[in-house]
Amino acid sequence: MKQQEMTERTIQKLMNAGIVLFSKYGYSNTSVDQIVKAAGLSKGAFYAHFPTKEAFLMKVLQDGISFYFEDLRELLTQENRDLVDEFIKFSVDMVVKVYEKGFSAVLLHSAMTCQYLPQVQQELTKQMEEWRTDLTRLFEAMKKEGLIGSPLDARTLATAGMALFNGYNVQHYIDDRIDIKEILKVFVELLQIRSPRSHAITRTTD
Repeated sequence: MKQQEMTERTIQKLMNAGIVLFSKYGYSNTSVDQIVKAAGLSKGAFYAHFPTKEAFLMKVLQDGISFYFEDLRELLTQENRDLVDEFIKFSVDMVVKVYEKGFSAVLLHSAMTCQYLPQVQQELTKQMEEWRTDLTRLFEAMKKEGLIGSPLDARTLATAGMALFNGYNVQHYIDDRIDIKEILKVFVELLQIRSPRSHAITRTTD
């Protein structure tokens, strides 16, 4: 196995273990010893890649929903794309994946502790703004194509969408009877999507 592949596998093992532990116990109550034990690695392997536990958390946060940003950007460059259908598909995929991977809980714990971790707060601020910017670009494109009926500007809609995502996650984290996929139905109504398939779109989240 090449050194690069070994390095990537080591980092992924650490991150998988970190997400599970951070989502269950939070950042403050999770030690590096617990992370390496869960990953089946040595403490030396951890510090070979991350100078501190805080730096490790930042990596977890950076990679947590990066796939969603990438999907949105790729969507905007495609020709003959259906912005409504693709937005719904990507969003459902993100909601399910981030919860299944435990990233939703990591995000919640990180938000609660970031005031004591300036670098993490900066990373979360950067990540939130990146998310807002990408959503804003998408909604601007949808408005231009006459797909959104809401009078709210694209950036406000992006912020509202993020608030819905975070709010539903908090509620689901407290009470798992709250279906996190319901967010998409609410958001479609908020956008006032103008599409002959709008009702079919909302049913895809059932």
